[in-house]
Amino acid sequence: MASRAEQRVSRSLQAVLADLPPGASIADFEQFLEVLDGLEFFVPAILREIYPEWIRESLDGFFPFLARKTGEGEAEIFGLCIIISDQTLTPIHLRLQTSLSGDEVSWLECRLGEKGEHGMVRTPWPAGNATSLIVQALEGRAEAIEWAYKATFGQRRL
Repeated sequence: MASRAEQRVSRSLQAVLADLPPGASIADFEQFLEVLDGLEFFVPAILREIYPEWIRESLDGFFPFLARKTGEGEAEIFGLCIIISDQTLTPIHLRLQTSLSGDEVSWLECRLGEKGEHGMVRTPWPAGNATSLIVQALEGRAEAIEWAYKATFGQRRL
């Protein structure tokens, strides 16, 4: 059975994607904020199943650089997320697909945090418009980042 966070992500994402063509941006939809709110709880729960250090960690928000529909019931989100314990920023790349019923996430690929010399790179949350500059610096880097955390589950429908 899906958690409340997973149901929120799935239902909100279904609503956002409903009438859009593949490739369309989803960032400007009000319900996309509900997707992001649900991901704050859903992503850490997934990471906790694999990485013990996530038992005491969570997320506190997102700054998406890219948020788009990639297929039927499917989206990609790439940008920065806020680590709740120290309010630092780190990259995140999510690809997810909702079930046909829309009540759960049937497939997820999550990559979070850039590997650094002493674990995950954590950038202090900057003031002013510096956050948007950091987000823009991510452009084209999703595949080049050496990710600190990776989690995948489910089977992607084609």
